[in-house]
Amino acid sequence: MSLKGVIDRFTLVSGLEMKDVSRYLPIIEDCRLYFEERLHDDLSEADQRRAEHACAVYAFYKISMMGSADALKSFRVGDVQMEPEPLGAYAERLWAEERESIADIVDIGNIGSGIFRSVRV
Repeated sequence: MSLKGVIDRFTLVSGLEMKDVSRYLPIIEDCRLYFEERLHDDLSEADQRRAEHACAVYAFYKISMMGSADALKSFRVGDVQMEPEPLGAYAERLWAEERESIADIVDIGNIGSGIFRSVRV
């Protein structure tokens, strides 16, 4: 899994510009290493890309849980009042969906989940 691939996907998922991503590089790299340790062997190129995307979503989730991500509460466009989904809730929902979709290629257990999933003996 390439760091560049994870960062490219992180910018897409987060909406941040590349110049703003640099402050999050240590967290993104930690997430990449965490995923690499848990990847199944001999993944296809398509599965590697899936893992990179999931890693980017996980990094976005972790960063959004750090605090001030929900600063924008609402705004007005003309006569319409907009109240976007809080960023933390959005990131959590994305990660929950992604976690389920990569269960076949990454052993992540219940990380980032409020649900107790399974016990391995």
